[in-house]
Amino acid sequence: MKYLVAASAADLDAKISKRFGHANYFLIVDPETFEFEVKTSVGENDPSRGIGRYFNQDIKTVIVGNIGPGIFTSMSNTGWQIYSCIGLTVREAVEKVRDGLVSALTASTMKHSIRNGGGGAGGGRGQGRGNGHPRNKR
Repeated sequence: MKYLVAASAADLDAKISKRFGHANYFLIVDPETFEFEVKTSVGENDPSRGIGRYFNQDIKTVIVGNIGPGIFTSMSNTGWQIYSCIGLTVREAVEKVRDGLVSALTASTMKHSIRNGGGGAGGGRGQGRGNGHPRNKR
């Protein structure tokens, strides 16, 4: 299975995008070989519609920074596991998720979708937020 990673640039050393729907790039990464394919953003105006192009690919894991409730529900309903890895590079995040060092989210990390006037974080971070976050390394 491959990972879909929301990234700020088109390489493995790019930071994880802070918001899923605002990601500049999506990398489809093989977690064993680190071979990857670059895709452009799904578009901030309707990320749930654009994400459909990945549903028929060999992807069951998604790595994001933050994610709103609408797209979280859409992806969860397909059986995808979603992980928050704020502040990490794509390579670091893929390694942590692959090695079981980050737990899958159980809810979106944002209360509302940005396009619906929301924006504050804290909408049920699940168990995954922070495991890879630099502030939580003590």
